[in-house]
Amino acid sequence: MKQVFSFKSLFTILLLSSVVSVTYSKVLAIGIDNSVYLVAQAKSAYDQYMQLGYAEAQKRNYRTALSFFKQAQQARSRDTYATRAINNVTNYINRNRPPSLAFIVGNPSRTRGAATRGGCFKQEQSPIPLIPSDQETLQTTAEYPSLFFYVPQIQQAKGLELVIRDDSKFGTLHKVSLNPSGKAGIVRVNLTSKTGKPLEPNKQYTWSFSVICSFQNRDNDLSLQGSVKRVLPDENLTVDLKTAAPQERIEVYVKNKYWENALRTLADLRFQNSNDTEVKKYWEELLQSVKLEKEVINAPVL
Repeated sequence: MKQVFSFKSLFTILLLSSVVSVTYSKVLAIGIDNSVYLVAQAKSAYDQYMQLGYAEAQKRNYRTALSFFKQAQQARSRDTYATRAINNVTNYINRNRPPSLAFIVGNPSRTRGAATRGGCFKQEQSPIPLIPSDQETLQTTAEYPSLFFYVPQIQQAKGLELVIRDDSKFGTLHKVSLNPSGKAGIVRVNLTSKTGKPLEPNKQYTWSFSVICSFQNRDNDLSLQGSVKRVLPDENLTVDLKTAAPQERIEVYVKNKYWENALRTLADLRFQNSNDTEVKKYWEELLQSVKLEKEVINAPVL
């Protein structure tokens, strides 16, 4: 009896091992990055192929991505997401021009910072917000967006401060304090879970950015003000973003009027690829499209 039991147990183990081995080999056979594909093996064939396609698309391997998306479409015929993904990567493969990063707004306008009272700063020392227009609400999909401001060299500046206010609750959602660098350049202010709560969807907030002359008398601050709103992306936009590498993702954000996302993604690329002429050209085109001045476009991100 013991021999029979041992034989059956051994047979079961061998059978299971062969199944696992076949599945494991199958998953490894269809990809390059094993860590991605091992996670995918527990999902349906459709989900596997879509995830593999997204991974390749974000690395700009669009032909490989196309192959995966076509297999996903075969696994689930007439699927709208697979079809949209196929169309997106096919366009990237066939395109013969760089991404269009012209952010179109009606009348781009920006108000330079103004002090409420006092003469601590000169008007030409005013910061400039990197936004399309202060007449329109800044849109983002992020819970914790980043805001950018050009700050000229101001020797009198003692501090910089960004405040995000929830007007519906008459309260402050974020307050971020920064030390001036003493140099002219673009200041990036990142909102995080450490600086405050996430932005709620479909809700407008007021931001104010101040250059502080005296912590004892804030009436002499140079201040800017605008509004920001978080908008949840729809399913089509989600697919478009997943089927695009960062360079093309900027174009998707621009097309859908998400300035904050576009500028933040491009700033990340610029930081990671400081000598990349393509990224530098993207940066110039995006900022030029909203009529920002040359001193801002050519300024370093501090």
